[in-house]
Amino acid sequence: MFKFGFTKDAVGADKEDNEEENKLEWIPAFKFEITPEQIEAKYEFSYYRETNIFSDYNLKLIRSDKVVENLDKQNCQNIIEAESQHSDLIPAKYEGGLKIWECTFDLGQYILKEEIKLKDKLVMDLGCGAGLIGLLALLKDAVVHFQDYNAEVLKSVTVPNVLLNFDDRASILTRCEFYAGDWASFVTLFDDDESKKYDYIFTSETIYNSDNHKKLYEIFKRRLKINGIVFVAGKTYYFGVGGGMRQFENLILKDGCFDVKSVWRSHDGVNREILKLIKK
Repeated sequence: MFKFGFTKDAVGADKEDNEEENKLEWIPAFKFEITPEQIEAKYEFSYYRETNIFSDYNLKLIRSDKVVENLDKQNCQNIIEAESQHSDLIPAKYEGGLKIWECTFDLGQYILKEEIKLKDKLVMDLGCGAGLIGLLALLKDAVVHFQDYNAEVLKSVTVPNVLLNFDDRASILTRCEFYAGDWASFVTLFDDDESKKYDYIFTSETIYNSDNHKKLYEIFKRRLKINGIVFVAGKTYYFGVGGGMRQFENLILKDGCFDVKSVWRSHDGVNREILKLIKK
């Protein structure tokens, strides 16, 4: 049975919860800037692994154990706290970005199988973590914005993964932007800037916490182009958390702004699926 590794801080015995949720101090959204030192960084072979988890693409990915070692040395408290408690998630502190969740593989395989055309499209990899979906989009010649809650994840995992997979680092970074922080403030970060509306929003394993469903959905409503498409990959139900695909789907259907279609399902082990959203 799939479960998130939660601490008592992450999920209260029975969600004392709405009160606790209101007390949480979420990190405000901001654009994460790449430094010259990051662009020029050298990565030893032992620091990353090569994988062909997606057919025809041999990706280089930073090893999470090495990242944790470095974050520990840098005294990054939020992630150190989560790791010390063997927790994948601590709301408002750490949102699991060091781990690649299985629905990310589902979504990547779906993009490749359906041959979704991304050339010259503006793509958001929302809740990106390691950035695998964004990497695929870059390899398919898209412009990609990566977003993750923790700036430490962007700095230590997402950005290195992008740099490792492209020889011309300066050039590839002209096709990327990176954003950290909470979704509630992220959705207002650009105000009415039409250039920051997306052709595609891809998001995977981001519906586990029902308290964040409205934040996530608001991004779809306000940051998607009128003819854009959203793909949401996730578990049908998240044990130990209470969130799930039906609950999120019902929120969308009740609002009535999107047509929703289930385009992929797996009943192998924990039920997983992919939803496709198109504005009405």
